[in-house]
Amino acid sequence: MTGDLLSPTQILIPAAAFGLVFGSFVTAVSYRLPRGQSFAAGRSQCPHCKTALTARDLVPVLSWALNRGRCRHCNASVSARYPLIELTTAVVFVSAAWRVHDLVELMALCAAGAVMVALAVIDLEHRRLPLPLLLVLAALLLTLGWMRNVDLTSAVGLALGIAVGGVALAAASRALTGTPILGAADAYALSVGALAQTWQMTVVFAGLAGLLGLIVGLGWRLATGQNRFPFGPAIFASLWACLLSPGLFTAIMDRFAA
Repeated sequence: MTGDLLSPTQILIPAAAFGLVFGSFVTAVSYRLPRGQSFAAGRSQCPHCKTALTARDLVPVLSWALNRGRCRHCNASVSARYPLIELTTAVVFVSAAWRVHDLVELMALCAAGAVMVALAVIDLEHRRLPLPLLLVLAALLLTLGWMRNVDLTSAVGLALGIAVGGVALAAASRALTGTPILGAADAYALSVGALAQTWQMTVVFAGLAGLLGLIVGLGWRLATGQNRFPFGPAIFASLWACLLSPGLFTAIMDRFAA
Protein backbone atom coordinates (compact mmCIF):
# COMPACT_ATOMS: atom_id res chain seq x y z
CA MET A 1 0.00 0.00 0.00
CA THR A 2 1.39 3.41 -0.88
CA GLY A 3 0.73 6.90 0.35
CA ASP A 4 2.41 10.27 0.14
CA LEU A 5 6.14 9.77 -0.26
CA LEU A 6 8.48 11.99 1.72
CA SER A 7 12.26 12.00 1.82
CA PRO A 8 13.98 11.39 5.19
CA THR A 9 15.33 14.95 5.32
CA GLN A 10 11.83 16.38 4.87
CA ILE A 11 10.38 14.41 7.76
CA LEU A 12 13.14 13.90 10.37
CA ILE A 13 12.79 17.25 12.14
CA PRO A 14 8.96 17.15 12.23
CA ALA A 15 9.22 13.53 13.40
CA ALA A 16 11.47 14.56 16.28
CA ALA A 17 9.09 17.38 17.24
CA PHE A 18 6.03 15.12 17.11
CA GLY A 19 7.98 12.50 19.06
CA LEU A 20 8.65 14.95 21.88
CA VAL A 21 4.98 15.99 21.97
CA PHE A 22 3.72 12.41 21.94
CA GLY A 23 6.40 11.55 24.47
CA SER A 24 4.77 14.01 26.86
CA PHE A 25 1.48 12.14 26.35
CA VAL A 26 3.29 8.83 26.95
CA THR A 27 4.59 10.13 30.30
CA ALA A 28 1.02 10.90 31.34
CA VAL A 29 -0.34 7.53 30.19
CA SER A 30 2.46 5.53 31.83
CA TYR A 31 2.00 7.44 35.10
CA ARG A 32 -1.81 7.55 35.31
CA LEU A 33 -2.91 4.21 33.85
CA PRO A 34 -1.26 1.94 36.48
CA ARG A 35 -2.73 4.17 39.19
CA GLY A 36 -6.26 3.91 37.83
CA GLN A 37 -6.35 7.59 36.88
CA SER A 38 -7.88 8.90 33.66
CA PHE A 39 -5.26 10.05 31.19
CA ALA A 40 -7.84 11.59 28.85
CA ALA A 41 -9.30 14.09 31.29
CA GLY A 42 -7.96 16.48 33.85
CA ARG A 43 -5.01 18.84 33.69
CA SER A 44 -1.50 17.74 34.57
CA GLN A 45 -0.39 18.75 38.03
CA CYS A 46 2.66 18.59 40.24
CA PRO A 47 2.50 15.30 42.20
CA HIS A 48 3.90 17.10 45.26
CA CYS A 49 2.05 20.43 45.61
CA LYS A 50 -0.88 19.49 43.30
CA THR A 51 -0.62 22.80 41.43
CA ALA A 52 -2.13 22.61 37.95
CA LEU A 53 0.61 22.92 35.35
CA THR A 54 0.43 25.48 32.56
CA ALA A 55 1.90 25.41 29.05
CA ARG A 56 5.07 26.97 30.46
CA ASP A 57 5.59 23.87 32.61
CA LEU A 58 4.80 21.34 29.90
CA VAL A 59 7.22 22.08 27.07
CA PRO A 60 8.85 18.67 26.44
CA VAL A 61 12.38 18.38 27.87
CA LEU A 62 12.91 22.17 27.84
CA SER A 63 10.66 22.94 30.83
CA TRP A 64 12.38 20.28 32.93
CA ALA A 65 15.84 21.53 31.91
CA LEU A 66 15.10 25.24 32.48
CA ASN A 67 13.62 24.48 35.89
CA ARG A 68 16.68 22.33 36.70
CA GLY A 69 14.56 19.27 37.34
CA ARG A 70 12.34 20.96 39.91
CA CYS A 71 8.77 22.18 40.15
CA ARG A 72 8.80 25.96 39.73
CA HIS A 73 5.86 26.23 42.16
CA CYS A 74 7.10 24.24 45.17
CA ASN A 75 10.75 23.53 44.19
CA ALA A 76 10.23 19.79 44.70
CA SER A 77 12.43 17.49 42.62
CA VAL A 78 10.85 16.31 39.35
CA SER A 79 11.87 12.86 38.17
CA ALA A 80 14.10 12.56 35.13
CA ARG A 81 11.63 9.97 33.81
CA TYR A 82 9.75 12.77 32.04
CA PRO A 83 12.51 14.08 29.72
CA LEU A 84 13.90 10.55 29.28
CA ILE A 85 10.53 9.22 28.05
CA GLU A 86 10.05 12.25 25.80
CA LEU A 87 13.52 11.85 24.29
CA THR A 88 13.04 8.09 23.85
CA THR A 89 9.76 8.64 22.02
CA ALA A 90 11.45 11.25 19.81
CA VAL A 91 14.19 8.74 18.94
CA VAL A 92 11.52 6.15 18.11
CA PHE A 93 9.74 8.58 15.78
CA VAL A 94 12.97 9.68 14.08
CA SER A 95 14.10 6.08 13.54
CA ALA A 96 10.72 5.31 11.98
CA ALA A 97 10.94 8.36 9.71
CA TRP A 98 14.43 7.33 8.64
CA ARG A 99 13.29 3.86 7.59
CA VAL A 100 9.73 4.43 6.32
CA HIS A 101 8.96 7.02 3.64
CA ASP A 102 5.25 6.30 3.19
CA LEU A 103 3.38 8.88 5.27
CA VAL A 104 0.36 6.73 6.14
CA GLU A 105 2.50 3.75 7.11
CA LEU A 106 4.78 6.06 9.09
CA MET A 107 1.87 7.37 11.11
CA ALA A 108 0.74 3.85 12.01
CA LEU A 109 4.29 2.82 12.90
CA CYS A 110 4.87 5.87 15.11
CA ALA A 111 1.57 5.34 16.92
CA ALA A 112 2.56 1.73 17.62
CA GLY A 113 6.00 2.90 18.76
CA ALA A 114 4.49 5.36 21.24
CA VAL A 115 2.30 2.62 22.73
CA MET A 116 5.31 0.32 23.01
CA VAL A 117 7.28 2.99 24.89
CA ALA A 118 4.37 3.40 27.32
CA LEU A 119 4.14 -0.36 27.87
CA ALA A 120 7.89 -0.68 28.40
CA VAL A 121 7.89 2.13 30.97
CA ILE A 122 4.93 0.65 32.86
CA ASP A 123 6.62 -2.75 32.94
CA LEU A 124 9.84 -1.20 34.25
CA GLU A 125 8.06 0.75 36.97
CA HIS A 126 5.19 -1.57 37.92
CA ARG A 127 6.04 -5.05 36.53
CA ARG A 128 2.84 -5.23 34.52
CA LEU A 129 1.61 -4.85 30.96
CA PRO A 130 -1.96 -3.45 30.97
CA LEU A 131 -4.28 -5.42 28.67
CA PRO A 132 -6.05 -2.29 27.29
CA LEU A 133 -2.74 -0.93 25.97
CA LEU A 134 -1.82 -4.33 24.53
CA LEU A 135 -5.15 -4.37 22.70
CA VAL A 136 -4.50 -0.89 21.30
CA LEU A 137 -1.08 -2.08 20.15
CA ALA A 138 -2.64 -5.18 18.58
CA ALA A 139 -5.07 -3.01 16.57
CA LEU A 140 -2.25 -0.75 15.38
CA LEU A 141 -0.06 -3.69 14.39
CA LEU A 142 -2.92 -5.33 12.51
CA THR A 143 -3.33 -2.09 10.58
CA LEU A 144 0.39 -1.98 9.90
CA GLY A 145 0.36 -5.62 8.78
CA TRP A 146 -2.46 -4.86 6.36
CA MET A 147 -0.48 -1.93 4.93
CA ARG A 148 2.52 -4.20 4.45
CA ASN A 149 0.45 -6.90 2.73
CA VAL A 150 1.03 -9.44 5.49
CA ASP A 151 -1.25 -12.50 5.36
CA LEU A 152 -3.45 -11.45 8.28
CA THR A 153 -5.22 -14.80 8.59
CA SER A 154 -1.91 -16.56 9.15
CA ALA A 155 -0.66 -13.72 11.35
CA VAL A 156 -3.68 -13.85 13.65
CA GLY A 157 -3.45 -17.65 13.85
CA LEU A 158 0.24 -17.45 14.75
CA ALA A 159 -0.46 -14.76 17.35
CA LEU A 160 -3.15 -16.89 18.98
CA GLY A 161 -0.79 -19.88 18.99
CA ILE A 162 1.95 -17.87 20.67
CA ALA A 163 -0.46 -16.50 23.27
CA VAL A 164 -1.89 -19.94 24.14
CA GLY A 165 1.54 -21.56 24.17
CA GLY A 166 3.01 -18.79 26.30
CA VAL A 167 0.21 -18.89 28.86
CA ALA A 168 0.48 -22.70 29.04
CA LEU A 169 4.24 -22.41 29.59
CA ALA A 170 3.71 -19.83 32.33
CA ALA A 171 1.14 -22.03 34.10
CA ALA A 172 3.24 -25.19 33.80
CA SER A 173 6.44 -23.54 35.04
CA ARG A 174 4.60 -21.94 37.96
CA ALA A 175 3.11 -25.30 38.95
CA LEU A 176 6.46 -27.11 38.72
CA THR A 177 8.86 -24.53 40.13
CA GLY A 178 6.69 -21.90 41.78
CA THR A 179 8.12 -19.25 39.45
CA PRO A 180 6.78 -18.80 35.90
CA ILE A 181 9.40 -18.76 33.15
CA LEU A 182 7.20 -16.34 31.23
CA GLY A 183 4.39 -14.14 32.49
CA ALA A 184 1.00 -14.33 30.80
CA ALA A 185 1.19 -10.63 29.86
CA ASP A 186 4.64 -11.23 28.36
CA ALA A 187 3.14 -14.02 26.26
CA TYR A 188 0.45 -11.63 25.02
CA ALA A 189 3.13 -9.03 24.21
CA LEU A 190 5.06 -11.60 22.18
CA SER A 191 1.90 -12.68 20.39
CA VAL A 192 0.92 -9.19 19.19
CA GLY A 193 4.30 -8.92 17.49
CA ALA A 194 3.15 -11.54 14.99
CA LEU A 195 0.30 -9.35 13.75
CA ALA A 196 2.43 -7.08 11.56
CA GLN A 197 5.05 -9.56 10.36
CA THR A 198 5.55 -12.67 8.30
CA TRP A 199 6.04 -15.88 10.25
CA GLN A 200 9.73 -15.81 9.33
CA MET A 201 10.18 -12.36 10.83
CA THR A 202 8.18 -13.43 13.87
CA VAL A 203 10.76 -16.17 14.44
CA VAL A 204 13.54 -13.56 14.21
CA PHE A 205 11.62 -11.29 16.60
CA ALA A 206 11.11 -14.05 19.18
CA GLY A 207 14.78 -15.02 18.97
CA LEU A 208 15.94 -11.43 19.43
CA ALA A 209 13.53 -10.92 22.33
CA GLY A 210 14.77 -14.08 24.03
CA LEU A 211 18.43 -13.13 23.59
CA LEU A 212 17.94 -9.55 24.73
CA GLY A 213 15.77 -10.76 27.61
CA LEU A 214 18.54 -13.11 28.74
CA ILE A 215 21.08 -10.27 28.71
CA VAL A 216 18.74 -7.90 30.54
CA GLY A 217 17.78 -10.60 33.04
CA LEU A 218 21.41 -11.34 33.91
CA GLY A 219 22.16 -7.64 34.27
CA TRP A 220 19.04 -7.13 36.38
CA ARG A 221 20.01 -9.98 38.71
CA LEU A 222 23.54 -8.65 39.15
CA ALA A 223 22.28 -5.12 39.78
CA THR A 224 19.33 -5.89 42.06
CA GLY A 225 19.76 -9.48 43.24
CA GLN A 226 16.24 -10.25 41.97
CA ASN A 227 15.46 -13.16 39.66
CA ARG A 228 12.26 -11.64 38.33
CA PHE A 229 12.84 -8.87 35.83
CA PRO A 230 10.67 -6.79 33.45
CA PHE A 231 10.73 -8.64 30.11
CA GLY A 232 8.55 -6.09 28.34
CA PRO A 233 11.31 -3.61 27.39
CA ALA A 234 13.33 -6.41 25.74
CA ILE A 235 10.23 -7.59 23.85
CA PHE A 236 9.34 -4.15 22.54
CA ALA A 237 12.92 -3.16 21.67
CA SER A 238 13.22 -6.36 19.62
CA LEU A 239 9.82 -5.83 18.01
CA TRP A 240 10.72 -2.26 17.08
CA ALA A 241 13.99 -3.39 15.46
CA CYS A 242 12.12 -5.99 13.41
CA LEU A 243 9.37 -3.57 12.37
CA LEU A 244 12.03 -1.18 11.10
CA SER A 245 13.77 -3.97 9.17
CA PRO A 246 11.03 -6.24 7.74
CA GLY A 247 13.52 -7.79 5.31
CA LEU A 248 15.91 -8.89 8.06
CA PHE A 249 15.01 -12.60 7.75
CA THR A 250 15.77 -12.61 4.03
CA ALA A 251 19.06 -10.81 4.66
CA ILE A 252 20.05 -13.39 7.30
CA MET A 253 19.19 -16.28 5.03
CA ASP A 254 21.08 -14.73 2.11
CA ARG A 255 24.11 -14.31 4.34
CA PHE A 256 24.09 -17.98 5.34
CA ALA A 257 23.53 -19.07 1.74
CA ALA A 258 26.47 -16.99 0.45
